[in-house]
Amino acid sequence: METQTILKEHQKFNTIPIHIERFTPDKPVLLHYHDCGELVFCIGGHGITNIDKTCLKLKRNDLFVISGKQTHTMSDFNNFEAYRVLFDMSLLDALPEKTKNTLGFTSLFLISDSGYVNYNYRCCISMTGHYTDRLSLLMQELLFEYETSETSDEIYIRTLFCSICMLIIKCFESKPRKQAKTFFTKGIAELVKHLNESINISEVAHTLGISESYFRKVFTEQAGVSPAQFIADIRLRRAKSLLSCTDKPITEIAFSCGFYDSSHLTRVFKKYEGITPKEYRKRTRQ
Repeated sequence: METQTILKEHQKFNTIPIHIERFTPDKPVLLHYHDCGELVFCIGGHGITNIDKTCLKLKRNDLFVISGKQTHTMSDFNNFEAYRVLFDMSLLDALPEKTKNTLGFTSLFLISDSGYVNYNYRCCISMTGHYTDRLSLLMQELLFEYETSETSDEIYIRTLFCSICMLIIKCFESKPRKQAKTFFTKGIAELVKHLNESINISEVAHTLGISESYFRKVFTEQAGVSPAQFIADIRLRRAKSLLSCTDKPITEIAFSCGFYDSSHLTRVFKKYEGITPKEYRKRTRQ
């Protein structure tokens, strides 16, 4: 049974939508989802996380990021210890534009927020070399500031969080990747950025400097579905998340997810889910 974990129930300071903890579970984390980002950095032992239908084995120095819109579990712990950060995705707005235009940001944060479920290379990385030591120090400092301060030093906490994200992205950028995956990741970024608009696949390919046919070929090989089906899947997934985790009107959700209107959303919902958005919201909140 899916359960909701809302960031506001965990965060210590009302002014900063973030929560960090030393995570040492002694029992499996049951299937759940939440309306915030989650970053887990393993510093000891090993375990397994299942994100949607994808299984990831986690060991020391492994790190993964998910938006929370995907259902996920954690289990099979053996002396597992990690830093766990829950954060509102809006905190990423403070990152420099140059950083947000990198493949690292797209792969670790933007695709994660899209709901794309192929996790083989894009939201889980192994921190290596000096990146590991630096990340450990930043996590220690963020945890110390979060736990020991009676009142929040909002600027410092936000700065530490951004430094952590930038270091992770820098580590990701240092790893070699095949050209096809580069085009695919950039393509994902373009699709996600314009999800609430009418998307022209030809224009996306042109932005990447490749032909439409090659883009469709690479995308389908990497994602397992066509760009059009990917867009439809993400729009529906986002709508389901907003229906479950927010009180936004259905019409507003429809527009924000790229549907023409609430009637369009309802038709798609009934086709794929067998119920209306209103019925889905009621069921998931029982």
